[in-house]
Amino acid sequence: MKKIDVNKFDADKLHFLSFKTIEENVSVPEFFNENLINEFDTTNKVDIAFNIEQKLIRAQFDIEVATISANEKEAKTNLKFVFIFKCDNMEELAKAQQKDAAEIDANLGFAVSAISHSTARGILLVKLSDNVFSDFILPIVKPKLPE
Repeated sequence: MKKIDVNKFDADKLHFLSFKTIEENVSVPEFFNENLINEFDTTNKVDIAFNIEQKLIRAQFDIEVATISANEKEAKTNLKFVFIFKCDNMEELAKAQQKDAAEIDANLGFAVSAISHSTARGILLVKLSDNVFSDFILPIVKPKLPE
């Protein structure tokens, strides 16, 4: 059985094909004072799926941001983005195992996750610029590959 060669990842063979917002909800109470915002509470995740045969990768980035303030009720927003990538040498980096399971090169997964996170940060800066979340900036995360 073919083994994955972890030295085959090449960023030049990974292409960003498309992006789409699949969900966008903003909830701001009627009597909300932006000047009372102290900070933002954030949860986010990236789910990645691989289509080895078509050499495609789908990354879904979900984020929820809520204000922490002295207001009676808090504002919050939920957004979901989908990013589609193509990997020219997918056959060298991924191996199907069982139904709905595969062995994927960690560097490929890491690159897709990092690119998705960074791209989402830029999209959020634009999408949130005209509401109570305009001061929110998605933090930079420290990358870490599995050992």
